[in-house]
Amino acid sequence: MYSSLKSLLGALLISTVLSCSTPPKPKTLTLKEQIEVDTARARNLMSEFIDRVEFRQWDRAGLFFMRIAESLSKEAQDFPMQSLRVRVHVAQPPAGEGSYAFPGALISLPDTWVRSVDYENELAAVIAYQMAHLVRRSLAIHVEEQALSPVPLPPVLFGSGSVFEFHREERSSAIRLAVRMLYGAGYDTRGMASIFQRAPGLFGNPDSASFKKEVDFNIKEAQRASSELLPAIKPVVRSPEFIRFKKDLERMKS
Repeated sequence: MYSSLKSLLGALLISTVLSCSTPPKPKTLTLKEQIEVDTARARNLMSEFIDRVEFRQWDRAGLFFMRIAESLSKEAQDFPMQSLRVRVHVAQPPAGEGSYAFPGALISLPDTWVRSVDYENELAAVIAYQMAHLVRRSLAIHVEEQALSPVPLPPVLFGSGSVFEFHREERSSAIRLAVRMLYGAGYDTRGMASIFQRAPGLFGNPDSASFKKEVDFNIKEAQRASSELLPAIKPVVRSPEFIRFKKDLERMKS
């Protein structure tokens, strides 16, 4: 009996020691909490962007974009819409014709494209794609990887080696989520493939040798994702609000 009791006490002691030495499991963050963390990490990068570009003061355009973003966010529950802003930058270097998204804080679109877009589902597709990259943490992961590299390098914002040069897996994941966001908001999902066809410069560096190949990849991924969803009943391509928005833009000189 003494031997059995001794064995039991020994087992309890070992169990106690092991439980004390095992580190607690890291807390699983909600989407809102994760984007808040990512926002803090990317704050300097966003500040650099704001300092280096010129923005159009198109307040009504920003409100219209935010209504679109609100409708898209239903597919990404807990997305922190209260802190997000969608703005328009002047399409000159260094930002040029690209579109950009910073966690929880800012999506920026080039003014030349905003003026030229003819279909609301394409406008919604660009916003959805950028929101999807924020949900999938594409930019945040690139910033983390560079900070943890053996020789930490400051993240490059524009040009070759930019942190916005996403890998195929990252783009595919964002495209598929963005298509679901469009579908859930009632937009024609064909707008996703269309923006890669009609305005590829929004999403990459046209001077890259592999640019056309990567654009073709994006188009195929968007078409595949759209084909997996049943067509919506009378999906939105242009709404009366979008038509009024375009007329407002025509009256703006700057």
